[in-house]
This record gives sequence, C-alpha cells and structure tokens, in this order.
Amino acid sequence: MLDSICPIHSSHYLCSNALSSNGASNMSVDSEFTAFVLDQLSSMGTFETSNQFGGTALLRNGAAFAKIKHGSLWLRVDAGNVDDFIEKGMVQYTYGKDGSRKLNFYETPAEVLEEAETLIQWATKACDAASRSKK
Repeated sequence: MLDSICPIHSSHYLCSNALSSNGASNMSVDSEFTAFVLDQLSSMGTFETSNQFGGTALLRNGAAFAKIKHGSLWLRVDAGNVDDFIEKGMVQYTYGKDGSRKLNFYETPAEVLEEAETLIQWATKACDAASRSKK
C-alpha cells in the first residue's frame, strides 16, 4: 500500500519528506498522500476538494475544514478543538518568508492520520470549527 516511511513524521503514510521506493518525485508523493487522506475520510460523508495555493483544500458546505500541503494534513481549529493539537505538540500552519502569517489550521498527528475512525472524529471537529468561522 505505502512505499516508505516518512523520516520526519516516523509514520507509515507518504508525505513530501519521503520518496517512494521507485524514486517518485515529491509531487507524486503528495498525490499519493492526498489519496491516502481521502481514503481515510471516505466514510465521513460528502465534502468537496479544491486546488488552492499549491495544495488541496477539503470543504464542507463551502467552508474549508482541512488543507493538504507540504505533505501534511492541516485541520481547522478554534477554541473548541485547538487544545487537542497543542496537547499533541502539533504546530500551527504558517506562511510567508519569515513564517509570521498564521492560519487557524494545525498539523494532524501521525497517530490520528493512521486510524480512520480517529481521523474522522478530528475532521468532524474541524468541520465544526470551519462552520463556526463562517458565521
């Protein structure tokens, strides 16, 4: 199923930090990681995907609840779920030359990604956070 273990995340999923055994490029690896995430979330119900800023956004009812970028799944946070990420030592999504711009998305822990049922619970909370942000 998966070709390699990510050396940064020490996980059995593919990310941009890992190369497949056949030497596939990071773009190919990112595509495989996106397919893995979508498969893990397949029983969650209906949501849309959209290519945004070099990554993939996952949207429900027009609100982005997740982003796949830099070989990671970033879930939307607010006061209702941010502590889950902080307790796991996860980092907030930043961008810009100096990383000073922050979005309300945190990287998903590897152990959450690997268990579809747990990932769906975390993604559902991210959907709730995204929905609240639209109001």
